[in-house]
Amino acid sequence: MKYEELGDRIKKVYARVRTLDDYHWELYEDKILGIHKRSNMVVRIRIAGDKGEAEKLSEVKEGQGIDLIVVPDKNVFYIHNGAFILTFKYVRATLTDINDHIIWSGFKTIEEDGKLLQEDFYEYLGGMLIEHLKANMMPGQDYVFWQFYRCEECGKYVDIDSVAAHLKWHGIRIHEKSEERYEVFEINFRDGKVRDKFGKEVPMEQFSDEARDFIRETFDNFRD
Repeated sequence: MKYEELGDRIKKVYARVRTLDDYHWELYEDKILGIHKRSNMVVRIRIAGDKGEAEKLSEVKEGQGIDLIVVPDKNVFYIHNGAFILTFKYVRATLTDINDHIIWSGFKTIEEDGKLLQEDFYEYLGGMLIEHLKANMMPGQDYVFWQFYRCEECGKYVDIDSVAAHLKWHGIRIHEKSEERYEVFEINFRDGKVRDKFGKEVPMEQFSDEARDFIRETFDNFRD
């Protein structure tokens, strides 16, 4: 297929998103696939003639990933059957929001063809994305995501920058580890709370001393 053979609506949507370099784009006759470069998560963008057709399309699942269905109606943005149904002008911003909610959450060293490779893990915080959209919350302004490690010795959550020192105190040498997995929490500046990916508050007593200091400093810096 040549680019000139694509439908006008597909080309218009593609022109809207193709400068977002967080994604690799694949064009088809009836859809656009965005492959998130860091996580390989798939975003499917399909075109519908109206909201009714979009809702029917939302029932058709093509595997794992995130579905966006674009309609010609003005000022449309809602979620149906887990798919974003939205007006053309909201597509780019939604893809940016999705990228902001795909967070690195750890790694594992694996052997492949005689060499060692680092496999990275990512979390898509889709539930939080929806809540942030509803509340009109902006990353860096109303919240930040941060990685915390659950210490295998004391069971406390440790902020990612303090993990090496915390484990050393327990007699664990972090450079001997070939795998680390993290929990991604939201530090919410609006209400001064820390929440897990399901939106549940994480009590301060579940954090290590270093992590509590980090959280307090983060809130203090925001207030300044």
